[in-house]
Amino acid sequence: MLALKRLWSVIWRVLVFLVGWAILCVPFTIPVLIKYAPNGALPLGLRLYIESVTLVAILISAWLMLRFFDRRPFVTLGFARHHAVRDSLFGLIIGLGMMTACFAILYFCGWTKPNTSGAFSGSALELATLAMILNTASQEVMVRGYVQQTIEGRFGLLSGVIGSAVFFLALHLGAIRGAILPAVSLFAAGILLGTCYAVSGNLWLPLALHFGWNYMQGPVLGLTVSGQTLDSGWRLFKLIGPPLMTGGKFGVEGGVIAIFITILGTPIVLFAFRSHRIQTATSMA
Repeated sequence: MLALKRLWSVIWRVLVFLVGWAILCVPFTIPVLIKYAPNGALPLGLRLYIESVTLVAILISAWLMLRFFDRRPFVTLGFARHHAVRDSLFGLIIGLGMMTACFAILYFCGWTKPNTSGAFSGSALELATLAMILNTASQEVMVRGYVQQTIEGRFGLLSGVIGSAVFFLALHLGAIRGAILPAVSLFAAGILLGTCYAVSGNLWLPLALHFGWNYMQGPVLGLTVSGQTLDSGWRLFKLIGPPLMTGGKFGVEGGVIAIFITILGTPIVLFAFRSHRIQTATSMA
């Protein structure tokens, strides 16, 4: 009975949080999308607007939950200033490095080739960079900031990591369309990012790693990110190898190479951030 009570406590809090986000977000996004992007193609300016509204709505919904239901300060969501710079830099290096490693392997195996589609634009890259930051922040505040902490508070640290990884996968079900490898990749990424929060106690590390991974893949290289077009208007390279390795339409992260590197990232983070939070994991699970 106690376990069921804890589970219900998690479920209703997450549902209220999501409903609050939808109420705050939908009126300012759906009508705009219907009018200005009926075919689903988002210009950079419109994407920046949508990402901004989405993040603001998530932050407000999270603040309301923390203020009126969880009774704790907003900063506990994962915005403590302690080690913010260190964790951000480390996460960015790991994220950029992981995607660079994926692409390097694909390149040396002959599974990608240069592409001349589109022209470089500094202003477009700036807008795409800002949109990517907002997009990443939205996901991390939602998944690692609120959902993972809510699960962890009732079932322990390891349950929080695994539960948030399942939730992260569920958010992308529309993009994977039943494909197995992309699902495995997203779950592995959820474990990695959840581990980043677990060992650091803040959002700076998972946010920076998540951003570095997506930023190198989308705005910089012009590749598809989780089945979405999040580039800056150009594609520096084109994937030509087997979908099993390149990820096919889903993007690099849907292939075996990216899955392997993502899984490898978790022990790297664990080794670099050995702390008392890891030591308490088994006792809290």
